[in-house]
Amino acid sequence: MLELDLVKKGARDSGTASSIVPRIAPQTRDASSPSLGNDLIAHLSPRSRRLVLDRCDSIRLTPRQVLQERGLPLQYAYFIESGAASLTTRAGDCPPVEIHTLGKKDFVGVPLVLGMRVSPHRCTVHVPGKALRIPTDALIGLIKTDTEVEKLLLRYVQATLIHSSQLVACNSRHNLSQRLARWLLVARDRIGENEVALTHKCMAQALGVRRAGITTAVGDMEANGLIRRSRGRIAIVDQTRLEQASCDCFRVIRSAHENSLLGPIALRVAHP
Repeated sequence: MLELDLVKKGARDSGTASSIVPRIAPQTRDASSPSLGNDLIAHLSPRSRRLVLDRCDSIRLTPRQVLQERGLPLQYAYFIESGAASLTTRAGDCPPVEIHTLGKKDFVGVPLVLGMRVSPHRCTVHVPGKALRIPTDALIGLIKTDTEVEKLLLRYVQATLIHSSQLVACNSRHNLSQRLARWLLVARDRIGENEVALTHKCMAQALGVRRAGITTAVGDMEANGLIRRSRGRIAIVDQTRLEQASCDCFRVIRSAHENSLLGPIALRVAHP
């Protein structure tokens, strides 16, 4: 049975989201099991994993739920277990642009790892799912006292920096079809499913282009047998050919996140 707890919301750039967030009754978790929903937590040793899990509660993620608001103090950090969220930024009065698609391989709360308690970005849920939520002070305490947690999150921060810098290069040098293919592949990789439940409007926001351009590019991909679209959903039909249609930026981004879990990051250079 779900409990409902009230999450304090700050001012939003547009619209008003519901402030009621379903909280899942605590469940017993086996800290030795590698099959946890979030990949970062699954890569911790049983001891460090238990330290994290003991400080988390499980919540449901609902569409348009704001996990962090730009310019406001962070009350919680989140380890996403399923679903998808979008980290966005703004440039003046222009519409927000996505800088990361977040899923089961991700952590929401990077500023806390870097010693900051306020985020310059908004994080909004697009695809419903679940997450482990940890209070800000509890996470900071863990980072200070558990070296393994600290190193894992610092590696994740490094991967996100590579991710962000690669997007700058990609968005300035590659055409829309390549960028859309890259975005679909990254979204599939973060969510862990071949079907991406996002609209053309969301994809246009993510790539900073007009919706009409996305509609045309998606139509071309479907005609070529790379994807299949339905209302509010895109299914990847041929991942191999979609990777061929993408630029090398997808492989650089994927490699950065994979290496953040395995050891020292080895970079590949993508040439436009």
